[in-house]
Amino acid sequence: MTETTDDPTTSPRSLQESFTARSTPEKALLSVVVLLAVGLTAYTIYYAWARPFTQIIHGMIFLHLGLALYYLHLAFERLTKGSSVVDGSILSRFNESIQLRYVQLDIIICLITAIITGITGYYFVTEYGRLTGNAILLGYSNTDLTLGLIVVVIVLDATRRAYGWSIALVGVFSIIYALYGAYFPSFLNHTGLGLRDVTLYGATQIERSGVYGFITQAGAKYVAIFIMFAGLARAYGILDVILELSQRLGRQLRSGIVHVAVISSMAMGSITGSAAANAATTGSFTIPMMQRQGVREDYTAAIEAVASSGGQIMPPVMGVAAFLMADFIGVPYLRIIQAGLFPALLFYFSVTIAVQFAVLRYEWISEKANGTGGLLKVIFSKSAFLIATYFALSVGAFYLARQIFALSLLVAGAVTLVALLFGRYVHSLTSGSDEGGWSDLQTAVAGFCHGRYFFIPMAVLVYSLAVMQLSALATGLYTVVTLIVVMYVRDLTLLLIAGTSDDDWVIAGYDGAVSDSSSPVTTVPRQLFVTTIKTLRGFKQGALDMAPLVGVLAAMGVIIKMLTQTGLSGKISLRMVALAGGLLVIALFLAMFTSILFGLGMPTPAAYVLVAALLTAPLQELGVAKITAHLFVFYFAMLSAITPPVAVGVAVASRIANSGFLVSAKQALRIGAAGFLIPFALVANDSLVTWTLTGTPIAAFCVFIGVVALTAVTIGFDGRHVLQLPHRLVYLALALGSMYGSVLSQFVGGGIATTVQLATAVLALLGLSLAHIDRLPSAVTPRAEVGDR
Repeated sequence: MTETTDDPTTSPRSLQESFTARSTPEKALLSVVVLLAVGLTAYTIYYAWARPFTQIIHGMIFLHLGLALYYLHLAFERLTKGSSVVDGSILSRFNESIQLRYVQLDIIICLITAIITGITGYYFVTEYGRLTGNAILLGYSNTDLTLGLIVVVIVLDATRRAYGWSIALVGVFSIIYALYGAYFPSFLNHTGLGLRDVTLYGATQIERSGVYGFITQAGAKYVAIFIMFAGLARAYGILDVILELSQRLGRQLRSGIVHVAVISSMAMGSITGSAAANAATTGSFTIPMMQRQGVREDYTAAIEAVASSGGQIMPPVMGVAAFLMADFIGVPYLRIIQAGLFPALLFYFSVTIAVQFAVLRYEWISEKANGTGGLLKVIFSKSAFLIATYFALSVGAFYLARQIFALSLLVAGAVTLVALLFGRYVHSLTSGSDEGGWSDLQTAVAGFCHGRYFFIPMAVLVYSLAVMQLSALATGLYTVVTLIVVMYVRDLTLLLIAGTSDDDWVIAGYDGAVSDSSSPVTTVPRQLFVTTIKTLRGFKQGALDMAPLVGVLAAMGVIIKMLTQTGLSGKISLRMVALAGGLLVIALFLAMFTSILFGLGMPTPAAYVLVAALLTAPLQELGVAKITAHLFVFYFAMLSAITPPVAVGVAVASRIANSGFLVSAKQALRIGAAGFLIPFALVANDSLVTWTLTGTPIAAFCVFIGVVALTAVTIGFDGRHVLQLPHRLVYLALALGSMYGSVLSQFVGGGIATTVQLATAVLALLGLSLAHIDRLPSAVTPRAEVGDR
């Protein structure tokens, strides 16, 4: 995703000075980029509210606006940075003057491409009725075909620029294969398509094309609104909030800041849709903090990379791929969230345990956490009890207002707010605070506005999905609107109650000297201006984050369309089943390797689309449930971000940590090793995905215990002892039995298989528990060593 480095200043004078310091071409181009980016986000919100036309027209408009914005922003970056944007082993060898001329030429190309993108978009939108009607019977004109071919080329070029040659070459190869299939050997052979057919299936035949197909439509309708929500949240400072809350927890844990990295990366990764972007964003904060705690450089990079990658599977957003999955399978979005819950919990549980074992083994314990009592003390602390009480109060008040008294959502929300304020006031009076009830209430409100206010839009997100069961588009709309309203209320509340603002200019004015005569008449308009600037920056950031993604989603549409029209996708399905010999386990391993291979270097949503189109059908033919098959390939497409030789998540994190790529990738594989076996456990224990009353609790217990035992094997530590090979083998056997014991039902019956699975899980739990309290028999107790690097 595109990263921007906006100047955080929000005062009119600073904004004016920053703008006037630029050259005339920079001013002109920056103005166009900002207006188009803000306009694209505003248009997305407007479409979610009004839906003035069909989904396919919306997808066409969004695609061309997004591509135009992407090329204009590229031109602006090259104009401002000059030859410093040149990358690649060939161009970097030339002298600076040649590089500068290349950049100047590329600026012109980007500007021309942006204009052509706008022209072709206008043409296809205005000619939509003819192209989907009379043209099918009377034929397409040369202009239709030429512009369709141009759109395909632009989409592939945008993909190359945004995500490298690997994805673009797959698209180019799919077109070459479509054109010259008659020259390919064996099952790859087909009669071949003409250039006219490639153009029609690529873009011109709009409703049956790859560029404007369901992938682009789903991206514009579902993905965009949440990517833009992420942009707004970042502009409003969600990363600071997540880090602050995580650090509070980290101070109570022996692992300290290390688990902060896991928690913050999980939260951010769920809404960014890119492991690399998430590692760059959160890693720039968490990696230096882990290093200051004494964690080795390769481990800091590995922990950040694994946690950032796993955020893609965390509900409710799941790295925006959940919306594509719901559209692909044809099930409600809530069903995807339900199915993805246990896989996500299993992955992060395994990462958390692996990190804990590594910290204890290598003695990277936080000094601040000594004597704090650890996680149990946090869970059973007074503050945790108060949080649970206020949560119960808010849920109860909202339920009474909404369900019993049948009040509207807004009124029910207001009643809930009043109930919380009243409860906090009563708590202030009964706690004997020195400040007094009202003063203590003001302090509590100010504290809430400094961090926990982000729970309000997230609560709206969960309530809209789980309770109201709204569509993803409506949920995204309500979440975005709630976030904007909450930010305005939050900023004004802090100003009026605490007399503070995120920007000193609001209080101090232009001269920087705080005046006692500053009144709400002066400060409130300034604060509204500041919040509006942050909102517009969020609009801009969200659009810039989405712009490169629309290109790669359209490219995925072209690839899948070419493979479908040539019959290759069906042949791959048949060959895969034949190669597996009808054995599901072999087919699963083939799907795993192929998913990782196709996912290398790709953003997770694009990787999922490609592997889902090619690999889920053969798995379903061998008896895997449809949604389980999709989760299986999606899981491994996500894990490609930590799998060498590409491992984009590790590459980004290792650069921040100043560690070697290969050694960081090795540690990432150790920490995330359980993640490579969890998808197989989902197939073996389908109740983790489909949810049954008796099967799910048993499967969850066994697999969770198996994950702990497996993590002890990969880290070589059980929480207290360094494990040697015999102990690792025993734990490995118990882990495999706990995770996959259910497959014995094919040979000995379901009851016996469940008994074996439960028995191995109980043995693993007993062994780990006894080892932790040093109660294992001496004959089988591992040697107690730590700090062994």
